[in-house]
Amino acid sequence: MWFSSPMALRSASFPPLLLSLLAASLPTALNAQDAAKAAWSPAQQKGCDFLLTKQKDGIFSVKMGSREFPDPGFTSLAIAALQSKPAAQRTEAEQAIIDKGLTWVLKNQNEDGSFGRNVPNYTTCAAVMALSRWDPSKTKEALAKAQRYVLAIQNCEKTGSSKSDVEYGGVGYGSKGERSDLSNMQFAIDALRRSGLPADNEAFTRAVVFLQRTQNLKSANDLGGKLQVKGDDGKPAPLAVGDDGGAVYYPGESPAGYIDQPDGSRTPRSYGSMTYALLKTYTLCGVKADDSRVQAAVKWIGANWTVAENPGADAKLGDKAKYQGLFYYYMLLAQALEAVGMDHVTTKGEDGKAKEVDWRADLKQQLASMQRDDGSWLNEKNTRWYEGLDILCTCYALLALEHCR
Repeated sequence: MWFSSPMALRSASFPPLLLSLLAASLPTALNAQDAAKAAWSPAQQKGCDFLLTKQKDGIFSVKMGSREFPDPGFTSLAIAALQSKPAAQRTEAEQAIIDKGLTWVLKNQNEDGSFGRNVPNYTTCAAVMALSRWDPSKTKEALAKAQRYVLAIQNCEKTGSSKSDVEYGGVGYGSKGERSDLSNMQFAIDALRRSGLPADNEAFTRAVVFLQRTQNLKSANDLGGKLQVKGDDGKPAPLAVGDDGGAVYYPGESPAGYIDQPDGSRTPRSYGSMTYALLKTYTLCGVKADDSRVQAAVKWIGANWTVAENPGADAKLGDKAKYQGLFYYYMLLAQALEAVGMDHVTTKGEDGKAKEVDWRADLKQQLASMQRDDGSWLNEKNTRWYEGLDILCTCYALLALEHCR
């Protein structure tokens, strides 16, 4: 039985001691309720309401040119975004849509454990993100199969790769022996952890080898001088590993541009979304917060702190480059900083002195200012990497806000 006020308690028949204990605990219970409601903002509800208008029976379709088709990847990502609303606060209609959508996603699992047909690593990891938040009795077998699939596509000895290979420990779009990248990697490691892979599994140790090779940190990255890098001029030059602690998309490759060194070598520029991907994935792989590799990434973040753009792009690439992958950046920023246990980012104020920034407050304010009247978010400054799709940007925004409570 639930009593809504101390007056209701006084009108009930309870022994005096029990009455006093219940009355004393009631403000705490009510405060917890109020806090839970406050944690879910009107902006988040508007975002969810927008997504709900884009589904049919829990299924989300993707429109590419004149084609429109139901997609398990977008459906999974959108359902995960809807699941960012605490279960106790969802309406019956919202939960019914989540249930229908995930039931459909389960039907799209392939024999090898993957989901979908295109970019299967991304699609499978999105499916794991959503399914891992659902009823375990319905998802246990599917998650185990998905886990085996992700493990099977990691570049390692079993797939013919050795530590001397650039790809070692990494994960690509979904095939064995495929070129790896840090974006696919962070999704894969996230999925392995969500699916219950033990933290001491060797897959995480292998992953760290690849992560180090995406970091501009000379003490960790062993690829200096061993790769040829193509810069803006298209001509190859030896790789020069930087030392700012940030990360790039792929060993020797950065869409943020390159730095030409006096000796003719070339350094790929560190940039925001991949540095947060690195920090998140190091943490998921068990690398501690006081580790020099993690601390170097944190230092880069402090030196480049912003929620106005995806930092790190070479000015020569033009203003538009600062906004490529912006909403993906927001999601990774929130996931990484919460994973590593940071409530504040240490940066420099206008006076040059150290300044502690409440990143959650900054991010919430920025996303609130960018939300459109219909509740959606859209990258209006750069549509690269599908951020011209309001469904995708809205999913990223909600998955970022989930960590801003």
